[in-house]
Amino acid sequence: MELSQTFVIAIKLFAIMDPFSIIPYLLALYEEASQSSETKISWTYLINKVEIAILILLVFFSLIGKAFLDFLGLSPASLEIGGGIILIYLGIDTMGGFQQLRFLGRNLVEAAVTPIATPLIVGPGTMAALVTLSVTYGVLYLVIGSLIAALITYIVLRIGPLLVKILGRTGTVAAGRFTAIIIAAFGVQLILEGLTQIKVI
Repeated sequence: MELSQTFVIAIKLFAIMDPFSIIPYLLALYEEASQSSETKISWTYLINKVEIAILILLVFFSLIGKAFLDFLGLSPASLEIGGGIILIYLGIDTMGGFQQLRFLGRNLVEAAVTPIATPLIVGPGTMAALVTLSVTYGVLYLVIGSLIAALITYIVLRIGPLLVKILGRTGTVAAGRFTAIIIAAFGVQLILEGLTQIKVI
C-alpha cells in the first residue's frame, strides 16, 4: 500500500469537512448553552459525540461507495461531474460561514449528530467525494484515509477553544476560508476529469 494515496484521500476529505470554519460558531453556541442550560456538558464530551458520528459516516460511505455507484448504474464520469458541481457550491457556501447554526437551539447534545456531525461536517460534499474517490482508490485506501481525516478533524475540534484563543475568531474563520478554496479546486478537478472521460476535452 502506498501511504501517499491514503494521505491524498485524507487531506481531500479533511479539506471538505473543514472543521476550522465551524469552530467559532460551535464554540459560541456551546458557551451560550452552558450558561443557559441546567445540564452541563464538557467540550470534550460534545466533540467525542460528534466524532463518533463522523467516524461511522465516513467508514460507511467508504465501504458502500463503489457498490452504490454500480447499483444506481451511474458512470464514473457523471458522478465526477455531479460531485464536482456539489463541491464547488460547497466551497462557495463555506465562504459565507455556517450561519444555519443559529437555528440549532440550546440542546447541543441532541444536535451533535444532526446537524453538527452531518450535514455541517460530513455533508453531501464529503459523501459525494467518498463515492467519487471509490472509482479511483480501493476500499482499504478509502477507509484508512477516512480514519486519518477523522483523526485530524477530531484533533482540530478538540483543541478548538485553544485555536480560537491563539488565532482569534477571525483567524480561525480565515483558516476555514482557505480550505474553502481547496474544496472548490477539488470540485473543478473532478469536473475536468469527468469531461476528459467523456472526451469533451
